[in-house]
Order: sequence, then C-alpha cells, then structure tokens
Amino acid sequence: MEWEQKAYFETAGGDRAGLLAMNDGHWTVCWAYASPHSGMQMVSYDPERGEEVFKTARDQARTREGLAFDSRTAWQNGSL
Repeated sequence: MEWEQKAYFETAGGDRAGLLAMNDGHWTVCWAYASPHSGMQMVSYDPERGEEVFKTARDQARTREGLAFDSRTAWQNGSL
C-alpha cells in the first residue's frame, strides 16, 4: 500500500493527525495520541468524508488547545 500525505497538524498537547491519500482510492485519517493515552488510530474513508473528518478534528483541536503545527501554513505551498 502506498500513500501521499495531504495534510498534518499537531496540537499544543502533542497529539498529531495526518490525512493520507491511499493508492486504492480511499483517504485515511491517522491520529497519534500523546501521553497519557499514547496510542494510534487509523480510519479509512472515501476522499470527501476523509477530508471532512480531518478538517473537523483540526478545527476542534485548534479551539480546544491550540495547534503547535499546521501544514496549511508550515509546508511550502501549504496543504488542505
């Protein structure tokens, strides 16, 4: 399985999420939780739903605790 990272953010608390476009046509949202939870979760969606879930998670994280990193501004040419 191959993938392309479309977007990424990290919260001020250290949680991370990435939006990946898979070569099978699905998009996957991957969450990596900081301590004390210290776990990972990946969920596959159709592209539109994957983007919607990722954006909702990012908006909630920005409101709840702030973002330490946002690929829309930190990557050259930005991201989703």
